[in-house]
Amino acid sequence: MKHMIQPFGIDMHKNVLTDTKAVKHMHFYEANKTNTILNISFIPSSTTEWIICYNNGNDKAEFICAGSQNKLTELSLNVFDHYFGVRFDNTGCYFNKGCNAKTYPVNITDNVFRYEPVPDSYEMQLVKDFHKSLTFKDRIALFKAFVTDCKTFCPVSESIKELNNLIYSGAGTVAELSAESEYSVRHISRLYNEVYGIGAKDFIKMYRFQNVLAAIIADPERDNSSFIEGAGYSDQAHFQREFRTFMGMTPKKYIKLIKNF
Repeated sequence: MKHMIQPFGIDMHKNVLTDTKAVKHMHFYEANKTNTILNISFIPSSTTEWIICYNNGNDKAEFICAGSQNKLTELSLNVFDHYFGVRFDNTGCYFNKGCNAKTYPVNITDNVFRYEPVPDSYEMQLVKDFHKSLTFKDRIALFKAFVTDCKTFCPVSESIKELNNLIYSGAGTVAELSAESEYSVRHISRLYNEVYGIGAKDFIKMYRFQNVLAAIIADPERDNSSFIEGAGYSDQAHFQREFRTFMGMTPKKYIKLIKNF
């Protein structure tokens, strides 16, 4: 099963130290301090993302939580020594302990939360533990312990898991989802809105686009038109329009930027 990705903003992309790693519901990355403010772009996606910003010699830190986004969202990160990023797949979300078991990603859709950890909080302890850590692998283990201790993973509904698997297997329209499942088109759209805060049609579009974008990042030297073969776009113009909507630029410009880095 493919996992949807949330690409770094251009400035973050060139400063990434370690390739994204997957551990159960999470994918990790890191970047170090630069002399300028880092910019990151959250493209339309059903995934959520956390960024932990912290310094070496003091407890100054910031936690950023971005829910799934229905439109391109730009974010400027304050200057810190380190940035530790966690990208969750779309199988669920982590929320505070004691939350309702059916708390779904829709609760934070189109929101970006930023806060500084208070003394004696789990978040502050995580920052202190990061100070003593030596490797990226250590910090991944510390983060996993952190969410185990103070967060609850709330999975999406079984119905959504079933429908998502049909999409991952090739269902490219809501009508196809309906034909391959026991649900009506209206019911499918309602399920996706209840869980992710987006319609099933938009979820499919986001998934399709994420896979094409992953192919571009993996091999930007390929011919532009080859990326959409078998991806579900009606033609190159269709892809160009969707790319502009999702990324705020043309595929050609994005490929040029990726090549430069």
